Amino acid sequence: MVASLALLAVASQANAAEWQHEIAPYLWGSAMDGTVGIGDVTAAADLSFSDILDDLEFGFMGTYRATRDRYSITFDALYMGLGMTERGPNGLLKADIDVDQVGLAADFGYALTERFTILAGLRYTDLDAQIKATGPLGNELSAEEQQSWVDPVIGAKVSWPLAERWSAALRGDIGGFGVGSEFAVQGIATLRWQVSPRTGVLLAYRYLEMDYEDGSGDDFFKYDMAISGPAMGVVFTF
Repeated sequence: MVASLALLAVASQANAAEWQHEIAPYLWGSAMDGTVGIGDVTAAADLSFSDILDDLEFGFMGTYRATRDRYSITFDALYMGLGMTERGPNGLLKADIDVDQVGLAADFGYALTERFTILAGLRYTDLDAQIKATGPLGNELSAEEQQSWVDPVIGAKVSWPLAERWSAALRGDIGGFGVGSEFAVQGIATLRWQVSPRTGVLLAYRYLEMDYEDGSGDDFFKYDMAISGPAMGVVFTF
């Protein structure tokens, strides 16, 4: 009898602690500010969201999150294909920059309290960059490089309810530590409206900065870039 009651209690806890899943495709209205360097060719990129919309060749962003009890697993995917032209002072110098960027992140979370979660994970970045710089006399320098790296990431997330269907969250993480990039930092502020038990709307602001360098001389590659701006998405829960 005691054994049967114990088995019933374990089964009840297992049912109460089923995994909950969320998928959130989103649009990130980002601006970019930084430097891309390949060998002796270096170009500064300073793009507003409207510039990126003009230059965007293709883009996709989405997040998957699974939670159970105090545990959570999150995957984030980002792809942007950009083709842009930057000009120097008085338009004498011109740089054509083509960047394809893939970002994949996975982290594990453990909730210390109902509202505070610590995070640890990995962020993979793959870049294919091409730069063609044209001088005032028509002389050209061009370079192309493909680089990929993995950053260890640690961080924390704080969330709290605001009203019956509203909640807010803040997430921050740092990474790189010289393992992949020299340094990487990310911050996300999120406001969520739960329209129905299965559907929610997200409004957010996201900031992501990476400082990566590799090689020397003709093999030198530099990507020191900050990407920031508002985001909006839909959350499907099942």
